[in-house]
Amino acid sequence: MGASRRRLRAPPRRRAGLWVAFGAFGASGCAAAPPPPPPRAAPAAVGLARYLPLEDGTVASFDTVTEPGGERGLLVLEIRRPNPDTAELVVAGHASRLRLSNGAVAHAAGGFLLREPLAPGAEWMGDFGHVRVTRTDRALTVAAGAFTGCVETVEELATREGQKRTTTVFCPGVGIALRETEAEQGALSQSERISLKSYGPKFDPAAK
Repeated sequence: MGASRRRLRAPPRRRAGLWVAFGAFGASGCAAAPPPPPPRAAPAAVGLARYLPLEDGTVASFDTVTEPGGERGLLVLEIRRPNPDTAELVVAGHASRLRLSNGAVAHAAGGFLLREPLAPGAEWMGDFGHVRVTRTDRALTVAAGAFTGCVETVEELATREGQKRTTTVFCPGVGIALRETEAEQGALSQSERISLKSYGPKFDPAAK
């Protein structure tokens, strides 16, 4: 009975690569052929795609804090790519459209979200005001993790009615990791902070 149990025991699990390279050839008794070359890694994203990937089907969640009052919430954003030149940022069923071109990501309604060159002092018109790149080496820690080499931009607008300032931090591989907005109108002031909590492909229950 003990010998029978040993014969029925399943072989130890092996990595798929080792099983293909050695298992099949060993069973036939032939000399092992050299293993195939490892698959090439996808090229690392460069330029704007490094700091704003905009990959179709990606979902990002953000912790939000609004002052005054300290109200906390959760913002969930999904990225859709209806075509190579367009990205949609979908929040609660509402889609904001972006136009993509070489060296620029523009808001469909006008102004740029991000634009080359990504160098301190670079400037452009944004969604509501004047944008300036303030840093390209910022380190940041949020719930989603710790990031280095992030690009920081500041967008500002000042009018008779008040002023508004938004600081956005774009981190390699994830895109927007932090966005802080401060607005003043007369004696009233408000601020909102959103920070990245999670980031990854949209969950598909049908996928195996």
